[in-house]
Amino acid sequence: MTNNKWMDDPVLNGISNEKLEILTKIIEDAKGMEPKQMFTYFIQQSNMAGKKGINFTNAETDLILNVLKEDMTPEEIKRIDMVKQIVNSLSKKKRT
Repeated sequence: MTNNKWMDDPVLNGISNEKLEILTKIIEDAKGMEPKQMFTYFIQQSNMAGKKGINFTNAETDLILNVLKEDMTPEEIKRIDMVKQIVNSLSKKKRT
């Protein structure tokens, strides 16, 4: 996770400095965490940002999760993807 190529992703074009700082903090703080802790930490930080009026787009969420998954095993990635699908499904149900 020491690679910062993610910062060049076009998803981040036009992103506010405040939002970029939060994304960077999440990535830096998540280094060395177990995948379950990492995902929980990401959700907590996303919720805290939301309380400040900062919400991440689906593309931004995908980007950060992809960076966090770089050091995971295929099985861990599969679990994270499954949880993400569940969260997305629940989120869609709330909007309808």
